Amino acid sequence: MLRVRKEDLRLGMYIQSLEGSWFDHPFWRTKFLLTEEEDLRALQGSGIDTILVDEAKSLAPAVAHLAPQEPARRSSLFEELAPGDPQLSAPAAAEPRRRRVPRVDEYRAAQAVVEDCKAAVGELFAQIRRGNASAVEDAAPLISGIAESVERNPDALITLSRVRTLDEYTYMHSVAVSALMINLARQLHLPAEYVAQAGTAGLFMDVGKGLLPPALLGKPGLYSPEERAQMQRHPQLGAEAVKSAGELSSIVADVCLHHHERYDGSGYPHGLKGDDISLFARMAAICDTYDALASERPHRPAFGPAEAVAEMYRVKGQFDEGLLTTFIKSIGIYPVGSLVRLESRRLGCVVAQRRDRLTRPLVRVFYSVAQRSHLPVEELDLAQEPEPDRIVAREEPGRWGLADWDRFALTIIQGQKAKRAA
Repeated sequence: MLRVRKEDLRLGMYIQSLEGSWFDHPFWRTKFLLTEEEDLRALQGSGIDTILVDEAKSLAPAVAHLAPQEPARRSSLFEELAPGDPQLSAPAAAEPRRRRVPRVDEYRAAQAVVEDCKAAVGELFAQIRRGNASAVEDAAPLISGIAESVERNPDALITLSRVRTLDEYTYMHSVAVSALMINLARQLHLPAEYVAQAGTAGLFMDVGKGLLPPALLGKPGLYSPEERAQMQRHPQLGAEAVKSAGELSSIVADVCLHHHERYDGSGYPHGLKGDDISLFARMAAICDTYDALASERPHRPAFGPAEAVAEMYRVKGQFDEGLLTTFIKSIGIYPVGSLVRLESRRLGCVVAQRRDRLTRPLVRVFYSVAQRSHLPVEELDLAQEPEPDRIVAREEPGRWGLADWDRFALTIIQGQKAKRAA
């Protein structure tokens, strides 16, 4: 094994590992044969300094040798990505091309997609429960609408889908996971057909829950051991319900069956570990967990979006770490709709991402902590130089009496264009 400077990389080298933070490079995998000029340029333009190369697997020799391999120190996400760090950037190569539209226009378009999904998803699930597995194929127009919205602006549909009642949880959770899966697949630069398959798998992932007693799904307290065992049947029930409708359904069935498996082997139903879990199921585990944490449930209130990200990173061993980091890049350290406190002692709502500056999103401030009073809404682009303000903490909405935070945040995000800071 040799440590090689990024400047000395050549096509044909086998990359064994990329040393440093996952957020310093644009790749979701760290072991691969370097064969594409685009990948070479992305690595050389990244924040990684050195790369571990396996000469035995390489088709090209190393040009320069550096010091012997030393173990790299891995710090926590929020240590690596401290809010005041002006150097943080996600390489442009990691960001898929998007057909950007004005924020207000996309929220209107995304709302139409949400309404279409509310009307259709329940019926598609019912068809599957009646034995019509071809409903998986019938979902293609819905998946297309979700994908087009995500391509234009993923934040709109993902944010809107969080605004739901408890009665709507199962169907809107499915829509949200589908959008998150599509967004993650695009961030991974998967081929278009795999992006669509990821979205379809996310939409039908929890269809097996519809075959369980409604009282079990809506129970407000903790499950008994018997109830938990019954609930944990839904992956198998869902897989059996969709697996008979052809090639696409085999992918959906795999995600239905394995989205509760965990990378460290702690999941169910089969206790699979690591790469024994398919790529789509590993993606689904992340997207499902994020939306579940960020949603109100009968037994607990919702986490804020930024709190959900932090919680997932705290238990990151349960997930494929490379995929989790790419997922966080795709939605942001402070996802749209997060409540944050600024250095100026004001509260603000994150309304748009700067994916090249993950800790400097667009924020609309609306509350003075010092004065304990609301302020005229003001929009701050924290990526401006000189920086107009900076985030010092994520906040729990309930602490500030914002019980229905998602709806409140949406009014701020969709409000009239606010006055920008000078």
